[in-house]
Amino acid sequence: MSPSAKSSFSRSGVGSGQLVVATMILIAAILAGITVWHHWSKGYASIAYWGAVNGENIRYAPVVELKTAGQTYEISKARGLVHFRQALIEDASFTGATSREEAQPTWTHEVVFSWPDQSESTVVQFDVEKGVVASPDQQSVLVAKPEPTLSGLKTFFADVIATAG
Repeated sequence: MSPSAKSSFSRSGVGSGQLVVATMILIAAILAGITVWHHWSKGYASIAYWGAVNGENIRYAPVVELKTAGQTYEISKARGLVHFRQALIEDASFTGATSREEAQPTWTHEVVFSWPDQSESTVVQFDVEKGVVASPDQQSVLVAKPEPTLSGLKTFFADVIATAG
């Protein structure tokens, strides 16, 4: 092989290696963008309903209490709490929203998400018979999907009460 052919071969090898790396970076950036969009879009309507502060409290507040049938249960470390929180802020958990007047809920459960050093908290009300969930300061209620959301809520509440009792 002549010296000029050798140097031409080396340069083309470096160039194609750079092209491969650039292509990999481009593909990774595209996939990262799709992932961010996907995760953002699956909670957009729920977060719009709850609001940013309430959504953050639902997801991260360290103190969580369940109030039902005149009893209060500390559920901050309850089994399944992470999934419970996620279900409340994910659009896939609900079929949509309706007015309180149309739903006519009878609130059977109330969950309070709070921070120990703050007086403000987020309250979420549940009517597990009608399958609706709401913030007390909203005029509409969210309608839970029968499966898996509503059945999961019933199971979660029953497990928490059985464990605490």
